[in-house]
Amino acid sequence: MNKLLERDLYDPVRNYLEGLGYEVKGEVKDCDVTALRDGELIVVELKRGFTLELIYQALDRQRVADGVYVAVPLPKRGYMSPHIREMQSLCRRLELGLIFVGFTQKGVPQIDVVVHPKEASAPRRDKKRRLAVIREHEGRTGSANTGGVTRKKILTAYKEQALRTARILREAGPARVEDVKQMGGPANAAAILGRNVLGWFDRELGPDRRKYLYRVSQKGLEALELYQDIP
Repeated sequence: MNKLLERDLYDPVRNYLEGLGYEVKGEVKDCDVTALRDGELIVVELKRGFTLELIYQALDRQRVADGVYVAVPLPKRGYMSPHIREMQSLCRRLELGLIFVGFTQKGVPQIDVVVHPKEASAPRRDKKRRLAVIREHEGRTGSANTGGVTRKKILTAYKEQALRTARILREAGPARVEDVKQMGGPANAAAILGRNVLGWFDRELGPDRRKYLYRVSQKGLEALELYQDIP
């Protein structure tokens, strides 16, 4: 395949991990791919080539994950490439997994896991960050993000919940927090509307002069248009 991009590696890697029973999400807290199964967290970093930057990223992800893989395209010369053994040896030394993604002449992807990471032998050094990754992963209702893409339209769990809230208000018109929840809004609708971190909502006092009514702001309507392809 010509001009192979990092995002072209995402679907083959995701399908492989889902076949093993993992729930897979893309672009979670700077991780290209996160996979969760029975409390086990796997991270995969995607790159167009086997670079020092990729290794640095993978080593950083070891601070939060039970296992870390790097996934790169299979070299043009395949397993005849003179650097294959060095790549495998380095990954083993660093306790990283190595995945080659190849494509047939018809563009059909093929996954080859040539090195599996060792099971974590030392206590994780950043439990708080690990928990943040898992919470963000579990907070997503789908896999709208593609790992390896630029971060122009990354959809976080919080933004996904805010979009759901904005859609409800766009359809229903001005409403109270409790009304939004009753119409299928997220459990944290009060925080989303009250803090209005994204600037997607406007508010005004209701007829009782005690509780606020919320509506979608112009910025919120623009966000709904931008993310209209997100279910």
